[in-house]
Amino acid sequence: MTRTRVRPFCWRNLTLSAATCLLLGTTAAQGAVLNSDLYAERTVMREADSRCRLFDPVISQALQLGQVQARNAILRAGGDENALSNLTRAAEARGGSIACNDKALSVEAKRIRSAFSAYIQIGRMSFPGMRSVWKADKTVLSSRSESGRWALSGSPLKADGPVQFGVATFDGSLRLFAQPPSAGSARPITARLWLRNVDIADRPYLSGSLNLPPRAISRAYFASERRKGPDGNSGFEFAESTARALSALDPRESVLVEFVYPEPGGERIVQAVYEVGDFAPAIGFLTLRN
Repeated sequence: MTRTRVRPFCWRNLTLSAATCLLLGTTAAQGAVLNSDLYAERTVMREADSRCRLFDPVISQALQLGQVQARNAILRAGGDENALSNLTRAAEARGGSIACNDKALSVEAKRIRSAFSAYIQIGRMSFPGMRSVWKADKTVLSSRSESGRWALSGSPLKADGPVQFGVATFDGSLRLFAQPPSAGSARPITARLWLRNVDIADRPYLSGSLNLPPRAISRAYFASERRKGPDGNSGFEFAESTARALSALDPRESVLVEFVYPEPGGERIVQAVYEVGDFAPAIGFLTLRN
């Protein structure tokens, strides 16, 4: 593998030392290097904001989402996790030590404020992963439809039919929701979401490209209730704790949605595999208020 020299990261006038840079050093990881600058900027500014109260709560939330997106992009591009941890500590130390009245900090805070004020006004946004995309739509949040509207929808990596999975808004509330394929009179009795069990396996499962973790280190989260979904057919709502568990996974992992159909002598399973990707920042985007 060819080694490539990576120049030290400089955050405008606030320079991090070369020893604390994200030195990835491979041609394949150049995307991670590019995103490391952005991640370091946002980490420095978040830490400074926690001390100096640079932004209002909404801008602070938007900055946090931007930081998570940049971190996810580094990981997807092949960034080394240990080097990323070093960069995080260096950026946090810089943000924790700069004077609140520093002129460079003031200039950067103004730029951040302007950029994220515009970001907050965006109604629709796509959050691409390695092989799929989460599409978020804040314009439907005012809907009071009993059957709900899709606020966040994902494209499956593979599926046994036209399954839909994401976040729907029901009477103004966001809910993790799964909609089975329409198949005549056949109706599933439940739905479940398989995720890596972080109590058993605390490290991301990254064997192969977006392969599902083995059942031995996975946990099934069952739907909490059945209700009419956005397309008018019956679907399944999951508890808020399930959405939090999904948000906590590594963006390079995948999860499995299953619908269980009763049949004589057993059951039939309809499956769909989804990339975790930027699910967490996409959810955060939906909660940003103008």
